[in-house]
Amino acid sequence: MKSAFVLLSALFLIGPNSRALAQANQPTAIRKLAPSAFVMVGGTYTGVGSFGSATHRNGGKNMTLTAGGDLGFLSFGRYMLGAEVRGSYPIDSGHIVGEKSILGGARMSYETGGLIRPYVDGLFGRGQMNYQNGGYQVGSLLYSQTATNIYDFGGGAEFDVFRQISLKVDVQAQHWNTPVIANGHVWSAQGSIGAAYRFGAGQGPR
Repeated sequence: MKSAFVLLSALFLIGPNSRALAQANQPTAIRKLAPSAFVMVGGTYTGVGSFGSATHRNGGKNMTLTAGGDLGFLSFGRYMLGAEVRGSYPIDSGHIVGEKSILGGARMSYETGGLIRPYVDGLFGRGQMNYQNGGYQVGSLLYSQTATNIYDFGGGAEFDVFRQISLKVDVQAQHWNTPVIANGHVWSAQGSIGAAYRFGAGQGPR
């Protein structure tokens, strides 16, 4: 009887402590503001070819300047959920079409604990296609520019150089609607490289 009493007492004392320990080991969502800004330059394959074709191999190409900002606000262990806004403008529109856009949406990054932070994003916004060389001829219609909603999916990685400054590599795929293509839409592919600045991350090398 005495042994049973000791055993029950031990289970009573260990039980709550073990539950508390298990809960402490579970990842908890933490509100944490982590703003950053970035600027990049890169190339865009517009997907718009000559004579109403959708092609990346022989289609229009842009040299594109992209700038924007991120705001991480909710941390789950090593994962950081945030918002992103970015704008892109063609430095060189090529010979078929120049694409410019403003996008915003969600971003999820992963803190590896080292010098690299990979991320993915899903964005939505508006864009404008400016057709080069006097416009884009489709039958009897001549288009000089068109505007459309954009759906954007992509990702990349930031490589820390200093605590506040990182090298940023970014790839995006964008869905554009356009009447100059027979099926009415194209997917543009954009690859960029640049720098990101993280506010409040401290000074000096890591």
